[in-house]
Amino acid sequence: MQKSSSKSLILIITLVTSLNIGLWWARPGVTASIPFRSSVPTKGVALSDDQQGILAVRSVKPAVVSIIGNRPYGTNGAETQANSGTGFIISSDGYVVTNYHVVADPGVNYKAVLLDGKSLSAKVVSADKYGDIALLKVDGTGMATIWWGNSDSLETGQTVFAIGNALGKYQHTVTKGVVSGVDRNVVLDSTRPRYQQLIETDAAINPGNSGGPLVNMQGEVVGMNTIVEQGTGLGFSIPSNYIKTSIDQLKNLGKTNHAYVGVQYVLVDSVAKEKNDFPFDGGAYVSSVATGSPAEHAGLRAGDVIISVNGEALTQDHQLDVVVAKYVAGNQVLLKIYRNSVQLDLGLILGEYK
Repeated sequence: MQKSSSKSLILIITLVTSLNIGLWWARPGVTASIPFRSSVPTKGVALSDDQQGILAVRSVKPAVVSIIGNRPYGTNGAETQANSGTGFIISSDGYVVTNYHVVADPGVNYKAVLLDGKSLSAKVVSADKYGDIALLKVDGTGMATIWWGNSDSLETGQTVFAIGNALGKYQHTVTKGVVSGVDRNVVLDSTRPRYQQLIETDAAINPGNSGGPLVNMQGEVVGMNTIVEQGTGLGFSIPSNYIKTSIDQLKNLGKTNHAYVGVQYVLVDSVAKEKNDFPFDGGAYVSSVATGSPAEHAGLRAGDVIISVNGEALTQDHQLDVVVAKYVAGNQVLLKIYRNSVQLDLGLILGEYK
């Protein structure tokens, strides 16, 4: 009799435990920010990749907003939709991050639409035009926020999710892919900034996804989806570590401080090296120097080749603007240049990119 009771008790405990685990998994609105930020299986349950991915997306979605821009017209207060994009909430008091190009039009009224459909007026607080980042504010308290991930630790092949307002009408769309590359430098056209050290991904990024989060399997935001190479299936995201630095400056200074040299240049590749018999690899060939720029004040001339900045050699992967981006206006750097077959050192005080 005692043995039978023990078996019954074990059976009851097992059923209750299973029921609790099932309820924890299925309960709507439960974020798994604590459980899946550890490699240790929660409550002894090993999650499949699908389950881990579902939890990651579920934890981030409440902090993702659709950005809708409406342009006033006429005299009766009517509006017409001008553009759309995505953003994500970074603080419980309603600060939202998106791309600058999503909210660049000063004649448009913007609103942020939450996961539950609630629409909030969104005000552009400040923006980093060069980095394509904007800081918005909506009225709210106790709002769901994202968790930041470390973009420097990303590896190619790592699974990621893109979340956004696809095509401006399919809100909170989720696509899945991998990190296809890191430290990508992208130039689209002369009207857009040169994007530096971006994350490349094959997770589908559609029109309207701009400003949305790129999320890892732990539910952490590792990037902000920004641009797509048309016809390739490849998208690019701004790394989270850069975004955080930019946000700190936008909040504290009302602007970002980007260093400026004041030259136009072309990379010295292997063909140019052989043709000109340069005794070094890489470098930036200066094609022109802007009048009144830090470069002019330092004595740089068209035809000079900048070999290094503070000892960091300029290469295909570390071109001049990428290296200079590590500094802020007012920093003094030492340039090693090549002029008329002679290597020279020039001190240069960096200006501020406007």
